[in-house]
Formats: sequence, structure tokens, C-alpha cells
Amino acid sequence: MGDLRAFHILLRRSAARPESAVSGERRRALFIVIVQVIDDMQRLGLRVGATEVAAALYAHNQLGHYTATIDRWRAAVSQLGVGSGSASTELDLSVRLLFPQTHVYALMAAVSLKSLRFVRIVYRDSVRLMSEPLMAGPPAALFWALFPAMAEPVADSPGSDRAWDASRLGSVFLELVLSDAAKWVARDTPLQSRIVQALIRALLTEGHIHSASTLYGRVLAEPQKVARMTSWVLCEMVAGLCRHSHLDDAYGILINAEQTHRTTHAWNAYLDGVANSMRRTQCAATGKRRMRDWVRAPLAVLKRMETCIDWMEKSSASKPDLATRSIWLRACFRAAEWRRAYAYFCVHYEAMRNDIVCWDIAIRGLFESGDADAQKEGWRLVGCLVRPMGESGPSVDVRVVETILLYLFPRYRPSYQPPAARTLDQQTLADVLDWMETRMPQRRKITYAIVVGSLLATSQTARALEVYQAMIRRQLWPSKSINYMLAKSLASERGVAVAACFVEKHFPPHHYAAAFAAIVKPLLLRRRYDDVWCVLERHYPEVNAPATDRAPALSYPYPTHDMYSMALRAAAEHGDFEQQRLFLDRIRAHLDLVRDKYPVPAQRIARIYAFYYSKA
Repeated sequence: MGDLRAFHILLRRSAARPESAVSGERRRALFIVIVQVIDDMQRLGLRVGATEVAAALYAHNQLGHYTATIDRWRAAVSQLGVGSGSASTELDLSVRLLFPQTHVYALMAAVSLKSLRFVRIVYRDSVRLMSEPLMAGPPAALFWALFPAMAEPVADSPGSDRAWDASRLGSVFLELVLSDAAKWVARDTPLQSRIVQALIRALLTEGHIHSASTLYGRVLAEPQKVARMTSWVLCEMVAGLCRHSHLDDAYGILINAEQTHRTTHAWNAYLDGVANSMRRTQCAATGKRRMRDWVRAPLAVLKRMETCIDWMEKSSASKPDLATRSIWLRACFRAAEWRRAYAYFCVHYEAMRNDIVCWDIAIRGLFESGDADAQKEGWRLVGCLVRPMGESGPSVDVRVVETILLYLFPRYRPSYQPPAARTLDQQTLADVLDWMETRMPQRRKITYAIVVGSLLATSQTARALEVYQAMIRRQLWPSKSINYMLAKSLASERGVAVAACFVEKHFPPHHYAAAFAAIVKPLLLRRRYDDVWCVLERHYPEVNAPATDRAPALSYPYPTHDMYSMALRAAAEHGDFEQQRLFLDRIRAHLDLVRDKYPVPAQRIARIYAFYYSKA
């Protein structure tokens, strides 16, 4: 038992001092040992007390086993006869008291799971347990566990999971947290400011603008009773009002705030709200109020933003940063002022050259402007980006790669077309492709979907097949949308037989229905019913696929209700009533074969049959 306690103390100290920490693999091995030792103690009927429970929760948390952390905490809480823990457990943990840090570990696990239900349960039961007479009350660490790195903006990579946001817990719950914090940890003013920040965000998200304004006024008037005013509280108030199009109110709050709180982040929150206002409907109503006249005119919006940026330049507390410049670029492009945006990018190139967000906004804005000169400047920026820029060049991420892919292939035409049809020369294409080959994300299907879709849209089926084979070699199995596009293109360019054979050879069985529907749809538009019947007969009456390393065994009726619906609708629109009668006869025969084995799909097919039979 002493060794287990020593393990626990060693790991906690090493986590607090990274310079003396045990290596990552060694730490993980020790955590696994702790969990195994405690499991063995439970299995042998030995006493597992508060120390062992705390050590087990800490180990599970560090291993990333958040669900196991909560389950073990609920089992321990159930022994105390309190809260929402499971009352039925096979093992008697002999727990009479839990350390405060144990509840902190459980709450951290619930936050890591991003489960609002678990967070509320763990918090309420933990506060109730630590409010007992023998306990010293909830520690500040319990409240801080609700707000992991909330104040600092989190830069998520594209496609990653959304970061935890405590405001999603709701204003009612956060008001309870603020009340508990004022009762137990009143001296921790940064914590109370953080709770107020989340509460204001929650109130504004729920549309309680008056309540949020009242709370903000209380913070200004009674900082000792509510919370200390911080720049992040000001940012939340300004950003929330801007989201509700209360731009003048947000500007008034920002201007009247103390200069120490009027930081660059606060100005950026206001500028971002003003820039986003240009995306909304110009005459959109906000409750009983309407947008101001200056919001309806893009040039007036730019003028106000320019005034704010000049104010920031003259201020000593806030200076424009890269976020400010990216917001200004985005606003100029939304106002159709691409020349102004491009000139600004060129003037401040040294400041923005290493910021990939500014590159993405500039390239995307120039490509989307619809102007021929803007297209040329956009490709000039792409050329600057793909050429070697030394160690100081930007670290290109997924977003820029996908932006260039999205506009690269649709604007490239093969060399056999006349020169006037080409908007991108072969050398630029080769440079960009070589540059993107090392930067294309290996595990991101949406990037490959953009490439395949763009190649197919420009009639480059052979190159699309090469990209498709590269995905398979990397064991990044193509999505249904990619397979749909490829089947449709192969059917139109190389014939139905080639497309059908390709589908059956390379596609998983659960993609057959979508792929064959893509093949059938253009055939129905051209009234090629012989080819349609060949496709419908390929797997009639059902698809039976054995289990593979990619998917379990699968079976379903074929043709599906979508294919029958397309066929009947096309026959009715073209007036081919004989073909419609044949389709209805096939559906009736098909229903007799699959009704017992596939009741739910059979009901869908039966509804389609009844609908078109009543009109026949």
C-alpha cells in the first residue's frame, strides 16, 4: 500500500514540475500499474479507501479513460449514499470520506467528455458532499475545472472537435456556480470574473440581452460583491451585443470602458461583429429595433472600422494585431472592395506574411470576387505561396490547401482546348501540385473529395482515378460522396457496364445503392430504359455482402425505394406509361420476396408503390 501511495505522489509531483517529470511512456506504464493494482485489490476483497480512489481517478484521467473515471467516482459516491451515483455495485469500496481532489478529477473527466449532463451531475453531487459539516467546503480547483483555458482563444484545427465552452451549461446553472463560488471561495476574484464571463456569454446566447446588461452593470457598480471587471468580461459583452446586431450599444460600452480594459481583444471583438453585420440581411429586424442606416451601407461600415483602427493606432493600451488585419481584409472583400483589400495586404505584407489566416482570406477573397483582374492577382499570391520562402515562410495548414484546391482545378483546362479557355498555365499547375503533394492532409477525406470532384468537373477522369487509388493505398477509404461522383462520371464517359463493374469491384456494399442510383439517374433522363433494367437486375432481389476487414456482413433489398421512386417519377414525367406499368409490376413482385425479411425497407417500397399505383 505504501508503494501505491508513493506512485501517486511521484506522478502528481512530476506533473507539477515538467523539468523533473518522468518520461511519457514511463508515466503511462505507472498509471496502468496503479489501475491494475486497485482492480486486483477490489477483486481480492481488500479495502479500497479514499487514497486509492483518488489515485485510480487520477490515473484514469491521465490515461484518457474519462468514462471509467466517472464510473469509478459514481461507485464511490454511491457508497456514501449521496447523489446520482449508481446504487448497485458488486464491490464494497469501504469509502467513508472522499478527498476534495477526487471530485476535481471526476469533474475534469466530465468536462473532457464535453457531456453537459455528466458535468451537472458531478458538480452538484460534489458540492453537496463537500458541504458536509466535517468538510472544509468545495475548493477553488473544483470551480476552475469547469473553465479549462476558457479566457484564451483556442485555435482549433479545421475539422477538429469543438472546444469545451462552459457557457453551454446554461445561465441557470452558471448562476448557481457563481453563488457557490461567492459562498466558498470569495477571495478568488479571478475565478469569479471567469464565471461572470461565461454567464454573460450564456445569457447573450440564450437571448437574455437585458439580463446580461444588468449583470454587466452590477460588475461595474459593485465589483466587491459580484466580480472584478476584466478585459475578457468586456470582450464577452461587446461580442454578444454584436451578434445580436446591437452594434451601437456595443460601441458605447467599449468607448465608456476603462482604458486598461479596452484592449486589442476588445476592439477585435467589436470589429469582428461589425464585419459580420455585412453578411446579414440589410433590413433584418432585431426584436423591435432595426439596424442603423450606417450598417446597411458597406462603405459606411468600412469607414467606421477604419476609424476604430486609427483609434487603436493612437492608443497606448491597444495596437492592431494580425487578428485586426485579418478582420479588415475580410470586411473589404465582403464590401466588394477587393482592390482595397489587396493593396492593404501588399502594404502590410511583412506583418502578415507568416500568418496563414491572412493568406487564406486574401486568396479566397480574390478568387470569389468574380473579377478577371482579381483572379490574376489571386494566382499571383498562390505563386508566391508555393515558391520556397525560406524558414520565415508561413506554416501552411489544411485550410489554405483546400482553398487552393477548390479554385485550382475548376480553372484549369487541358492543353487540347483552345488557349482562350485556359486560365491557368501548365507550369503554375505543376508548381502548385508539387507544393500541395507534401501538404495535403493524409487523413482528411474532404480534401480528397474536393480534388476528385474538381477533376471530374473538368473531365479529368483518369487523374481522378489516380487520386482514388492513392486513397485506397493509404487505407483512407473513399466516402459515399466521392464514390457517388466517380460512378456518375464513369457511367457518362465510359458506359454503364464499365461503371457497374467498377462499383462492384471497388465500392463497399453499403455504397451500392447510392452508386447505382447515380448511374440510373442520367439514364432515366435520356429514356434509356434497357440500360436502366440492366442496372436494376444486377443484384435483384437483395444485396448479400459477406463480412470483410472494412465492414460487417450486410444485406438489404435491391433496388432500393429511392431507385424505384426515381424510375417511376421519370416514367410519369416522360409519359412512358408502359414502362411505369412494368416498374409497378416489378415492385409488387419484389415486395412478395422481401416483405418478411426486411420489414422496414419493404414499408418504404410499399408506400412508393401505393402512391404511383393510385395515379396510374
